Amino acid sequence: MRVLFLQQQPCVRALKYAAALRSAFPGIQLGFAYQGKTLSGWYGTGDELFERWWNLGSEPLKGLRQVGDEFRPDLIHSHNLPDSLTAIALELFAGRVPVVHDVHDLQSLRRTPYEHGFPEPVEALALEQLAIEGCSALVTVSDELLEEIHSRYHPTAPTLVFPNYALRRDLPPVLPPAERRNGHPPRLVYQGTLSTNGGHYDLRAIFRSIVSEGVSLDVYPSRAVPAYAELAVKLDGLRVHRTLPPSRLLAALPSYDFGWAGFNSRLNGAHLDTCLPNKAYEYVGCGLPVLTLGHRALARLVGDGHLGLSLATLDDLLAQLGAADVVAMRSRIADARLELTAEANIHRLAALYLTVAG
Repeated sequence: MRVLFLQQQPCVRALKYAAALRSAFPGIQLGFAYQGKTLSGWYGTGDELFERWWNLGSEPLKGLRQVGDEFRPDLIHSHNLPDSLTAIALELFAGRVPVVHDVHDLQSLRRTPYEHGFPEPVEALALEQLAIEGCSALVTVSDELLEEIHSRYHPTAPTLVFPNYALRRDLPPVLPPAERRNGHPPRLVYQGTLSTNGGHYDLRAIFRSIVSEGVSLDVYPSRAVPAYAELAVKLDGLRVHRTLPPSRLLAALPSYDFGWAGFNSRLNGAHLDTCLPNKAYEYVGCGLPVLTLGHRALARLVGDGHLGLSLATLDDLLAQLGAADVVAMRSRIADARLELTAEANIHRLAALYLTVAG
């Protein structure tokens, strides 16, 4: 099978798909077409997973037509946001090549622009409906997101919920003992996106609250944001590290006590209720209980799986963490972590591909 990944700019979710597909199906052929100016998001790895890369340039319809002629895909797997590339693929290949639409974020749930700065098309909501209702198959990151889609639109294609699982190949092979002594105060870690735009990744107030409770917090940003380094100078207990490649980052995580996955819900609470972000599964893969703040999908993940805590408040945080049965959580996580990986679940995506491509 020849699968063309299509996206404004490559992201870690696509990298995980590709790595898992390659490991399970060595004969699969993968291509990647993108429109962004850079390949940031791969963190310097992943190029080798694809036979060809194409930059669609300023005329994506023309560029994608050329890609189709050269690569002759059996299936196109198009990722949002935005939804415009899926719409273009449907226009070009309708009836000839099935188009799988992968919803990371639902535009209609957001009140702030997409964090990576891609312009929101004027007809964004019309494109959202076209992509969801016109695709050959629909993939989402959570059951909650699929519910939101069904409440707005009428998709008729097969659907698959595929969370942002960790890559097993990148996880530490051995975890520290579950019964190791918990740090005092507990050591929290956050890894991933930061912003200062008031959106869900603007975590400055949350970080202030955490360290004001006497808990230490280490931050590994995916991209440097100077405002957070400046904040760390002023706050005891907050340390901001330089960006690390995935292998070094995941090797560092097991030394902490909890992984932080609580976000600023002031503007995008509805969006956050549908998210199961990469970091949550990577924390679990590294043996860390996950801390979140009542976001619906994340609260279900940590609650149903006994993989962490969903906190109603940050007040008296030190006592809340001290009361948790951390050894039991670590033991449960150690048992579950390898099943919560892309490699352990990639057969479900492959089955969807076969359903729609024949």
